[in-house]
Amino acid sequence: MESTQRFGLPLLVHGQGQKDVTHNEAIAGIDVLLHGQIESAGLLRPPAGAAVGAAWLVGTPAEAEWSGRDGQIAHLSAAGWRFFPPATGLALWNAAIGRCQRFDGMNWRLDPKPALAVPAAPSVSGGTTVDAEARAALAAIVTRLIELGVFAGS
Repeated sequence: MESTQRFGLPLLVHGQGQKDVTHNEAIAGIDVLLHGQIESAGLLRPPAGAAVGAAWLVGTPAEAEWSGRDGQIAHLSAAGWRFFPPATGLALWNAAIGRCQRFDGMNWRLDPKPALAVPAAPSVSGGTTVDAEARAALAAIVTRLIELGVFAGS
């Protein structure tokens, strides 16, 4: 079976039977990896009571069902454990610590802590010179920066 270069997701091939199985496997992989979230990182074996749909970053040295899968993403599907080797630059949200982890090609690294608070949006009123067009333009810019999360809304 042919697969994608980065994550080894299965590809459909000419004349292949049961294309739905291959397609569903690829979709399941995309579901895990696109805007991925892991429950935690560093576990060496599957957690007791793991929920279908959850994923973990496998620790080293992996044991039991995860043996030989060090550093991979372990996802519990209805059909059992699926494993995905990381590609350089892959980022996963770690729900246990509330931070993103990123694969640098060799190791998983924590992204820097985000700023604790965003500054308040500046006021575009006041001043001694009246320039309605400039104030309107500044107000539009500040509004957009609030929408993007650069400033906190008032």
